[in-house]
Amino acid sequence: MEKEKSFLRYEITGSPAFSVVRIYLDQPGQKVVAESGAMVYMDGHVDMETKSSGGILRGLKRKLSGESMFQNFFELKEGATKPGMVALAHGAPGDIVHIHLNQGEEWTLNKDAYICSTPSVQVTSQMGKLASLLGGEGLILTKIFAETEGDVWLGGYGYIERHEIGPGEEFVIDTGVMMAFETNMQYRTSKVGGKKSFILGGEGIVMRFTGPGVAYTQNREIGLLASLLIPYLPKR
Repeated sequence: MEKEKSFLRYEITGSPAFSVVRIYLDQPGQKVVAESGAMVYMDGHVDMETKSSGGILRGLKRKLSGESMFQNFFELKEGATKPGMVALAHGAPGDIVHIHLNQGEEWTLNKDAYICSTPSVQVTSQMGKLASLLGGEGLILTKIFAETEGDVWLGGYGYIERHEIGPGEEFVIDTGVMMAFETNMQYRTSKVGGKKSFILGGEGIVMRFTGPGVAYTQNREIGLLASLLIPYLPKR
């Protein structure tokens, strides 16, 4: 897949199972903002500062959606004579994707997808639909908004797929593997199949999107992994 336009030079390695994104800061003053705990390694001539982007109120909104209240800001030191590099990764094993955002563009993410972005991208929360809570994605979802043109890197558990949904087309995604979608795309939540399918079929609540728009899915579900591990946990 051809790379989208990006303000920061980057490369993604280790795909699709154990991806790391290396972001290069070529000029003093260039910054990347990352989720707390996302940094894997970095050059010594890169500065890191931890703060609540957008103030305490916006930080609290991020906390409600499952993201960190505080974010790490990485910046190439003044006087640096060569570019600096920061390597970042998602918390779960899987892939990483880059999205270039136009000014005013807005996306909705699952609570774990955000890894890092340029400073122009604001990370906050929005209320999900009640059925999303029942489906395992949570009542509060993460929202990203580009105040000016910018870039964001997202991570998923497992392999990530991009879905372009045509005008008037319906596309159905299980809430457990929904990773990101354009906020202006219409969707509704519902049960999949009839009553018997809902109880016995192993599926639950789905999101029914109507195009045009773009959505991303991950092909593994952390909640399902947790349920598979429970029988093997030591009992007190």
